[in-house]
Amino acid sequence: MKQDLYLVVIAGGSGTRFWPKSTSSRPKQLLSFGGSTPSKSRSLLAQTLDRFEGIVPKNGFYIATTKKLEKAIVDEKLNAHILAEPQGRNTAPCIYWAAKEVAARDPKGILLVMPADHYIAQPDKLRETIQAASDWARSNDDLITLAIRPTRPETGYGYLKVSADSVKKGGPSKVEAFVEKPNFENAKKFLDAGNYYWNGGMFVWRADVILQAFDQHMPEMKKAWNEAGGSIEKAYPLMTATSIDYGVMEKARNVVTFPLDCGWDDLGSWTSLESLADSLQIRKGSNVVNSGDLLAVESEGNIVDVSNSFVALLDVHNLIVVQTPDALLIANKDKAQDLRKIVEETKKRRPDLV
Repeated sequence: MKQDLYLVVIAGGSGTRFWPKSTSSRPKQLLSFGGSTPSKSRSLLAQTLDRFEGIVPKNGFYIATTKKLEKAIVDEKLNAHILAEPQGRNTAPCIYWAAKEVAARDPKGILLVMPADHYIAQPDKLRETIQAASDWARSNDDLITLAIRPTRPETGYGYLKVSADSVKKGGPSKVEAFVEKPNFENAKKFLDAGNYYWNGGMFVWRADVILQAFDQHMPEMKKAWNEAGGSIEKAYPLMTATSIDYGVMEKARNVVTFPLDCGWDDLGSWTSLESLADSLQIRKGSNVVNSGDLLAVESEGNIVDVSNSFVALLDVHNLIVVQTPDALLIANKDKAQDLRKIVEETKKRRPDLV
């Protein structure tokens, strides 16, 4: 364990693509998936913190979230400092705040910035990469992002491009470009090329290095902080609402990446459970059952999450069936990415359900 490591978990998202199980008051990061074992029955947020036990000192855990979610996260009893944003303004403001908090304790402290809602099948490999990236950060003034080796032509993720030579050499690689989510043809080309990685939104950097990058690429953040006298309530409305990628990383010239092979998945929508079904032990024949007792007759390719209920399916295919105490969703699996349309319409008729 190194005393200069600080974990910052970003946990303010709404996770609408897992509606109706995920809502604004209890979003995806506070849910569990595949809870057949005690570790998997813990929330995604709790599992994220668990991965860093023994690496990060007990007083070095931070959770960046919103005021709306603060109580729910406090109720998780996770023994972490909670940075409750007065309003959600994307990732750049909360990372700036976390960096200021860490810098006040340790100007050379190393921030490990992680999303709260990803799935990691092999946490030991993540920890190994974190150790290597942290060692690099101690002696290099670089902004480090962890890159996921792609396993399929994925159109739902952004990509990082590095040089082909650096891939052959192994170790850290200089990031040549941040690439937006591609169409399927380009995603296949990226996979075949071998020098494109998925951008998993995981970062490692010293507090002084990221704050210097903010000063260079987003000087308005420091101005807002100083004008507010360190008051978060006053500073946040003055801070630019943007992602850390757009605000800093895509502009910086000192970005390097460490490739990461750890069975990563971002759990982006209900259909993502299919690729994780074996790891989560939720595959039932040709169907995926996160919860519920399923009887499937001539029914294949369905995703079911209906707690404490018996579900009978007859001659239906490729459906998403999710029931909570307040809502029932039945959707075509091919439309999983469009679930926001349902959420938007539900907001108009039943805002209490979102």
